[in-house]
Amino acid sequence: MKKIISTLFTTAILITSCTNGNLGSSDSPKTAEELKMELKIQELTTPTKYLTITGETMKHNLVREAGLFRKAEYDGWIVSGIIKNSATIAKFKDIVLSITLLSQTETVIEEKNYVIYEFYESNSTKQFFIKINPPNATDKFNIIVKDAVAVD
Repeated sequence: MKKIISTLFTTAILITSCTNGNLGSSDSPKTAEELKMELKIQELTTPTKYLTITGETMKHNLVREAGLFRKAEYDGWIVSGIIKNSATIAKFKDIVLSITLLSQTETVIEEKNYVIYEFYESNSTKQFFIKINPPNATDKFNIIVKDAVAVD
């Protein structure tokens, strides 16, 4: 009886030491294809992490320049900037931008979403233009990427 228990105990120790405590797992490194697929899934599920806006400006939308006997005419404002997709594999489309208009005291006057219906390839940049009509009390604005649709 002691011999059977001793043999079972020794066998259990050998099995545990051979598998290093990782029963059923393999220590083989992931292939390049597996790593690429993991990166693609990560990028596709978090578009706001890879889409950024730079150079954002808000200027009067000039319709008619001033002349000798007339004033310049404006129709709203143009918000412009550059959207950069820094993802290495993922492509996106239909970027949702959120524009927040602020007063001089930093109070939110208005917040509105706008969709840019274009494709953004990986590691690319594109300029955008959005026409808005802000209230007179608008002094500043913020713009962020709120969402995007991933493209396979």
